[in-house]
Amino acid sequence: MASQAGPRASILDWPNEAGFQTLHEQHDPISLPITGSIPAYAAGVLYRTGPSSYKVGKFSYSHWFDGFGQTYRFEIIAEEDGTTRVVYNSRKANDALIERMRKAGDVGGITFGQRRDPCVGIFGKVMSIFRPAPSKESNDPGLVNVAVTLRPDMPGLPSFPPSKREIGHSPNIGIKSLWTGTDSARLKQLDPRTLEPLATSSQKSLDPRLKGPLSGAHSQTDPLTGDVFNYNLELGLHATYRIFRTSASTGETEMLATFPAKAAYIHSFFMSEDYVTLAIWSSRYEKNGIKIVLEQNILEAISLFSPSNLTHWYVIDRRHGHGMVAEFESPAAFSFHSINAWQETNDEGYMDILAELIEFENLDVMHKFYYENLTSEGRNTVSFDAKVGGTSTPRLARYRLENISAKPLKRSSHSSSKGVKKAKLELTVEKSKVGELPTINPKFVTRQHRYVYGVVNRGYSSFLDGICKTDTRTGEALFWDDWGCTPGEAIFVANPAGDGEDDGVLMSVVLDGRAAAGKESSFLLVLDAKTMKEMARAEVNGVVGLGFHGVHVQQSVIKV
Repeated sequence: MASQAGPRASILDWPNEAGFQTLHEQHDPISLPITGSIPAYAAGVLYRTGPSSYKVGKFSYSHWFDGFGQTYRFEIIAEEDGTTRVVYNSRKANDALIERMRKAGDVGGITFGQRRDPCVGIFGKVMSIFRPAPSKESNDPGLVNVAVTLRPDMPGLPSFPPSKREIGHSPNIGIKSLWTGTDSARLKQLDPRTLEPLATSSQKSLDPRLKGPLSGAHSQTDPLTGDVFNYNLELGLHATYRIFRTSASTGETEMLATFPAKAAYIHSFFMSEDYVTLAIWSSRYEKNGIKIVLEQNILEAISLFSPSNLTHWYVIDRRHGHGMVAEFESPAAFSFHSINAWQETNDEGYMDILAELIEFENLDVMHKFYYENLTSEGRNTVSFDAKVGGTSTPRLARYRLENISAKPLKRSSHSSSKGVKKAKLELTVEKSKVGELPTINPKFVTRQHRYVYGVVNRGYSSFLDGICKTDTRTGEALFWDDWGCTPGEAIFVANPAGDGEDDGVLMSVVLDGRAAAGKESSFLLVLDAKTMKEMARAEVNGVVGLGFHGVHVQQSVIKV
């Protein structure tokens, strides 16, 4: 529907707590009632994952990024009569961990942002480092909480076969394996139909040189070959980044570049036709990440934001084996999500890279995601928003990296090259017309795009209050919203017969928080990506957690 949001007395009037703490699961697939019509070309599977709860017994997580993960499966089935139906199932994938937390009442090991008992001093923190982990920790997928991104048929990893148990729909859907990832080098395999946890693995399974504990939650996939790219970060006195490619055809992994640089929290990176570009934001770890071990916490190990901690861009050749070919810097900033990158030949005949992203002016947004600052029932939600709500809202930014060399860049062993160039800020779109969790038409990956879709907070809610379509050419935006309904990431599904960049649909799982407590529910929303008008919704008789990311696999590309 068209934008319906209006001024409210308080951001707390937009109820969303149910989306952060839900126990709803649907193991056995059910058909969902549909209002409207879903186009047949959207047939396939939409997966969603992320935290669905943060409280168990006397224990509660502090930060949204640490919540107990759950994965959801919406199968869109095109019938011969031209209609479509939606079949839904969901499952928590860490029941053993939840039960252990219920009994122990605390959390062991490194988390993203869990606040520890203030009575635990330096001695207690040090002792926690040497506390032995349960013997099953490394092997039992039910004890591993990995639920940020989804990677169907990730190449190169040893996979357990999916269950042969008939669960009532599409036994031959053809997705052979489903992996969840996070900002560590660890991955977790789920059954692509039942969503049961099967196994855990790590990037070391791809190549023993990938021994660092951290990586990007968002890998990049070559749209032509299916090859997968990512980075691995090894911490230490001199932190080391390794950029690698895993071949979709052979499963073999190749190192594209290995170089020292400041250790930082990096959620995503850029890929253009010939290059991988890693931007190291101003989210640097103290002591090159060694403090993570002491604090047992990612967020508290990140240095305070400083304008002197410039953003550094490293450009890696992914075609011809030249390794690092360019290095740039730009003013201090932070980003969770890259949008896209593409290449242009400039007037001098050299190659430029255009890198587009969702950019924050500092690190306040990381602290926004403490539950007490985030939900409609958070004790500090109003005060936090009044203090740093503006700096926790991003803009869209596009940088130009000029005159990319075709030759390897010479660097000293532990420092940047002397020829660091300036990345030029070429485009910005104001905060009120930009959303987070950005997506584009996947046909335009590594190509210049015009439209970006995201989820927005325009001040009506403590979290998210709509979905927007940003036109990067005009700077204007279209919105969908429905008061009291909190959307998740909007996934673009392209119309295979369409010509326009915005010819397709958006799929978002939305919390309807307007019912009485305990009666809230969610629905799968389908929007026309051109007009942002609602085409259909499929109602879930329960709440789908307000998680992170999803992926849609169209029926036409599913290997049956």
